[in-house]
Amino acid sequence: MFERLPPVRFDPAQMPGEDVSRWGADCRAKALAALGASDWRGVHEWTKSWIGWGGGAWIPDTWLLYAASALLEGKPRNAVHGLDLGLRVWLAGASDRAALTWLRGLIVMDRLADPKTALIDLEESLELLPNWLRDESADRLERCRDEAARSRKRVPSVQPRPAFVGAEGSRHVVAPSVSDRVDGSEPEAWPVIRSYFRM
Repeated sequence: MFERLPPVRFDPAQMPGEDVSRWGADCRAKALAALGASDWRGVHEWTKSWIGWGGGAWIPDTWLLYAASALLEGKPRNAVHGLDLGLRVWLAGASDRAALTWLRGLIVMDRLADPKTALIDLEESLELLPNWLRDESADRLERCRDEAARSRKRVPSVQPRPAFVGAEGSRHVVAPSVSDRVDGSEPEAWPVIRSYFRM
């Protein structure tokens, strides 16, 4: 019979770097360098380390990098799943959640060719969409509505966006937040990541 393993916990004594903030900055730099080198696996692994040990679970940058890694690999459903992890547990801010929901909709529309399913995310996120995503939002939404009206797709490409449950039962598994960013502010990594969400 197998022994039940204790739950995974973040333990500062086992930090692989000097401190959470420094480790997070190093992981961020290495994930972005891997993205620049089109190394999807490197992006994924350094982002995972940033989430677990560098305080990255609490900001949109990491979830966007997870999605970009999956898009680089050619797996848009995995990209949606990466965004869903942030939406379900880690991002409590309404504007941050709207941003990830909007980008989720763009992936479903553009990469999975499912405008009917995408339209739900795009319409539900529009009101709280932060300024850094507003430039093309009206055109993208109109295009999605037009394509949804013509679409013959009957089975949704992805499950509905998960409900937010919060991190109360999960916060012990990752490093604490080291960010003082404001909800809805443009992620620092967005200028490098944005091209993966445009078609």
